[in-house]
Amino acid sequence: MQNQSSGTIHAQGRHLHAAAIILISCVCGWFMMELEILGVRVLVPYFGSAVYVITGSVIGVFLLSLSVGYLLGGWLSNKINAWIELGLVMVAVGACFIAIPVIDEPVCTMIFNTGINEQWGSLLASLILFGVPTVLLGTVSPTVMHWLTTQASDSGFNAGLVLATSTITGFAGCIVAAFYLVLYSLRMTLCISGAIMMTLGAVVLVTFCWRYRNGGCR
Repeated sequence: MQNQSSGTIHAQGRHLHAAAIILISCVCGWFMMELEILGVRVLVPYFGSAVYVITGSVIGVFLLSLSVGYLLGGWLSNKINAWIELGLVMVAVGACFIAIPVIDEPVCTMIFNTGINEQWGSLLASLILFGVPTVLLGTVSPTVMHWLTTQASDSGFNAGLVLATSTITGFAGCIVAAFYLVLYSLRMTLCISGAIMMTLGAVVLVTFCWRYRNGGCR
């Protein structure tokens, strides 16, 4: 009876941790789409609002960076504890959010002054400003999928669950950023978003350390 009770408590704890790690994936999906939408606004004053700035530079860089992040996340998932990785990623991405309003003007001005055409100039600026945080955010999904999967038969469902939930919250982040956040100060929005990400990442790391000390961490 005691073993059964212990197993029930363990299962409940597992479900709670699974919900928490899926929530982290959703948060990262939200901020990734927010950055993509706000990224267009970052580049427009320097390179204009032509279709190649939006579709070619911003969306193209995000797709490329995410593909690198997926590969990196799949590789790291077997080498680093998922909670440590996710906490560090959130802190690092938050720092990138805060840094973008500081470095966007010198980066874009330097590229613009080189005389490079707007297409390649916007692509290069997008890569410098958004490449690193997007690669880091790309590592989240494979990390979460790996943590959730305890047996091969669960892999398909877990992959679908993570992708569906993070995409839905990404859609919500896209709508909120495009309809509302663009109306406010770009600098303030990015800094507040970065502070939120860094705080959540710190909470994840502190929680992991506390659980590790108490012998309850995977």
